[in-house]
Formats: sequence, structure tokens, C-alpha cells
Amino acid sequence: MSPAPPYPPEAVVFDLDGLLVDSEDAWARATRQVVEDLGGVWEDALHTLLLGSGPAEAARLLAAHLGGRHAPADIAASMRGAAAAAFARGFEPRPGAVELVKALHGQLPLAVATNSERALADRALSSSGLAGWFATVVCADDVVAPKPAPDPYTMACAGCGARPERSVALEDSPAGTRSAKAAGLWVIGCPSLPGVTLPAADVVVASLTAVDPDLLAQPGRGVGSRGSRDRPT
Repeated sequence: MSPAPPYPPEAVVFDLDGLLVDSEDAWARATRQVVEDLGGVWEDALHTLLLGSGPAEAARLLAAHLGGRHAPADIAASMRGAAAAAFARGFEPRPGAVELVKALHGQLPLAVATNSERALADRALSSSGLAGWFATVVCADDVVAPKPAPDPYTMACAGCGARPERSVALEDSPAGTRSAKAAGLWVIGCPSLPGVTLPAADVVVASLTAVDPDLLAQPGRGVGSRGSRDRPT
């Protein structure tokens, strides 16, 4: 069972954290460290709440959790340092990520649109073996408004020379799927955390291993909106 878009895609744009690389535990460790260092109480629900948020929005949400005792700018700086330490260990790619990217490479332009800042995104891509496969990588510090605003996906498609309304996004977070849909892309959701739902996605898969690159690059042998059929033999 694999999703197929309703049109021949002009580009495929991937999210990064939790979708291509197994970095969500690192983000959780970094966030917990910041919360506890600032005198707050860590709750697992915070990680789900922050999933896919840009740096400014994450800092705002943490400031609220901490009762307004710390300025969002100070929290953002603390998060940047904690995340850099966590990311220094490097990451493994998510199941099916390398295989899917390599299979699509050369068939159509590929891009990354992430709410991570450039230094963290570069580290995640290089350590996971995914660097160099993308026509463009759009980070939080490249846009005025990160996800859930459409800007990252609009910029990524422009970097590929593709129209958003004829491109495909792969995302693991609610903020990311909303961003991609707002930009006009057809969205495959692939949740990275248990219990996360992606109502803005056009179709949802359990893993990137469920995505057939032939159907993704050459649609017409599956079904698009919110479901899929078996691939014909």
C-alpha cells in the first residue's frame, strides 16, 4: 500500500527532524534540560506540544509553561545551546529515508524544508548520510515566518524551480502538514510520535518504507486523496 499523488510532481520536499532523521529524542533531551535548568517541571506532553515548532514559537510556548518568569529570547538562546550539544552526537536516518531519497534523486528535484536553524540542519544531514542529495535546503533562519506558515515550502519549491501546487511534501508534524498545505502542496503525513494525528495531510503512512518511489515519481497507479490502493501487477 503506497500513496500516489494526483498529478506528476515537479518536486518532492521533505521535512527533516523526525521525518528524515531520528532527532526527536535529541530535541526532547534539549528541551527538558532547558526547562529544568530554568526551574520548571518537565512533562512529556511538552515534547508533543512543541513538535514541528519554529524556534520563536517553541520559546514562546516554553515561556508560558514556565509561568512567564523568563523572556522568550533568553529561552531561545538556551534552546540553541542545548540543541547544539544534543545534535553534536549525530543521528541515524529514519527507516526508509535514505532509500527513498536515493531512489527519487535524479528523477525530480528534491528539497528539505525544516524549522531547524541552519547549523543544526547541516549537522543532522551530514551525520545521517543525507547531505548532498537535495537541490535546496530551507531552514528556519532563511524565512521570515517558519512553519506552520507556508514560507518554508514556498521557498523550497522555488529553489527547485517547481510550482507548489504541483509538488509533494512529506511531513511528520501537525505544524509541518499545515505549512505544506497552506503553500499548496499535496502532503504525505508520517507521524514520528505515538498518538500524533495529521488531519491536514492528504494521506498518512506509518513509515517512509511504505512510500513507493515509483508511484511517487510516476503517479497514476494509485489513489491520491486520503487513501491508497494496492499497486497493480
